[in-house]
Amino acid sequence: MAFVFMSKRKRVSLSVRLQPYEGTLLAEVASWLNSLERDEASRLISEAIVMAYLPYARSSGGAVPEEISRCCWETQDLLDKHGFNLRQALQVSQPQWSKNYISPSTSSVDVVSTPQDESEIDSIAAHSNPQDQFQHQSNVKELDAIFGDD
Repeated sequence: MAFVFMSKRKRVSLSVRLQPYEGTLLAEVASWLNSLERDEASRLISEAIVMAYLPYARSSGGAVPEEISRCCWETQDLLDKHGFNLRQALQVSQPQWSKNYISPSTSSVDVVSTPQDESEIDSIAAHSNPQDQFQHQSNVKELDAIFGDD
């Protein structure tokens, strides 16, 4: 005798059609996802969407600030774990971070002291232009070639 359990939970549908241009990062990811089994691709996309957007959904749904804060920390934890699993699966070592960080501005390693207090961080942020982080124009062109500029 087989038992059939009917779920009384209502389903929510999300339909998205992406048609990225060839040669873009999204096209590369879409091609990889299309190569997977449909259930696996759907699971990966679902996990990524929750990690990236659950705090926004909770916030727009009227959640209290404490719940939004907790949700942000939990999804950040999920993203961190995803990054760890990604590096493990692809055998990529993680850079070692300390009081100093490695500057992405040049191809060689530049060690730059981190700001000491919040006022210094705020001052840097207020006067920071993201393009200023790249001292060599060739690095910007390389990033544009990788990430596209569309």
